[in-house]
Amino acid sequence: MKIKELKNKGLDIEWDMVIPAEKIDPILDKKYSELSRNVKIPGFRPGKVPLQIIKKRYSKTVLSETLDGLINDNLRQALIEKKIKPSVQPTVNIESYEEGKDLNLKVIIQKMPVLEKVSFNQITLEKSTLDLEKKDIENTLEDIAKKHERFTPLDKKRKAKNGDLILFDYEGKIKDTIFENGIGKDETVVLGSNKYIPGYEKQMVGLEIGDIKDIYVTFPDDYREKKLAGKKATFTLKIKDIQEKVKRVPIDDKLANELGEENLEVLKKKIEEKLLNEFKTLSNLKMRREVVEILLKKIKFEIPSKMFDQEFNFLKSQSKGQTDKEIKDYTNRRVRLGIIISSISEDNKISIEDSDLTKAVIDEASKYPGKEKDVVDFYKKNPSMMNNLRGVALEDKVMNFIVNSCKKNEKKCSMNELFNSKFLENEKSMIKNKEKDK
Repeated sequence: MKIKELKNKGLDIEWDMVIPAEKIDPILDKKYSELSRNVKIPGFRPGKVPLQIIKKRYSKTVLSETLDGLINDNLRQALIEKKIKPSVQPTVNIESYEEGKDLNLKVIIQKMPVLEKVSFNQITLEKSTLDLEKKDIENTLEDIAKKHERFTPLDKKRKAKNGDLILFDYEGKIKDTIFENGIGKDETVVLGSNKYIPGYEKQMVGLEIGDIKDIYVTFPDDYREKKLAGKKATFTLKIKDIQEKVKRVPIDDKLANELGEENLEVLKKKIEEKLLNEFKTLSNLKMRREVVEILLKKIKFEIPSKMFDQEFNFLKSQSKGQTDKEIKDYTNRRVRLGIIISSISEDNKISIEDSDLTKAVIDEASKYPGKEKDVVDFYKKNPSMMNNLRGVALEDKVMNFIVNSCKKNEKKCSMNELFNSKFLENEKSMIKNKEKDK
């Protein structure tokens, strides 16, 4: 293999690359020989097919497979020897080739930039620790009590209204015939919860205990039971009990029991643990974001234009309503951060082990309660998605390494004070939006 360097400027490299005939011909001869022994062609005995006929019929396929393999192997070897790491797949063009002669190639490479090493012990991050007060637990208990649903029997008989808990039996029919699973006993629903199909609960408002009433509904077109989708049905309801919601649930052992805890003290300890864990997670997130901004400002390098273009085109295809400038700014940040993380992982020999990938899959599955197995199976069956997750796991591992390697300036603060950090603006905004939706 011969390489003549035509260009080496910045990140861009161009080569004339020659793979000599003496390296190609033996491989071709071996493949033609194998075909000659095994191929069956009418009029010729096995193993007796002339080489010229073999070449005439199969040279196109044999040449394509052989040259592709040789090009990939030789290019990989050259890049390793010259310690070049391409930022994207190199472009290889065949300039000339005839069987029995040298293979002449034009190779265009855009390499990854070499980054300066960072001394993380020179970076100081603010590490927030929770200044937990009694009122924090009390406020959390108040929120839990406000959201907790508890119902009590009516003091006196009245008509059902939204917010009531209804106990009832039903019998569902389509065209006077009871459909499969159309009978239910001792069903419960909180009116206004939209647990049932549209119009169902609305027609229960105004009924009293002991009432029997026919209601008329239409199953949605996308109903889970395809046999019922889009069909009109009649349900005969028998109201067996009505309970009203307790307006103010006391904070006591009974509340703790209904939440699955032994008593109020145990519930308080669980709340304290939860607050500490949530605070720790947010504090670590704040440090990660802070060090990302420091690294982006501190480490200067040229971005590979082809890598940028690929990422920009991908993000643009996924974006909705964003301007090209917004996408370019985000692309610039994303590519730069990716290169920094890749460089730090190599410098510090950080790699993903099976245990890291398993943890990443479990973490991803935990985001979908009740469907964890489906998520795990999805990643097992989709290697490309598993590879994407490997990248996420590597980034997480590298970021943990960076944060742990930096100096820390500890500062006690409350949860509200932590949210005042500019690095947690998104989380603060999300909480505000949730509170508006209540």
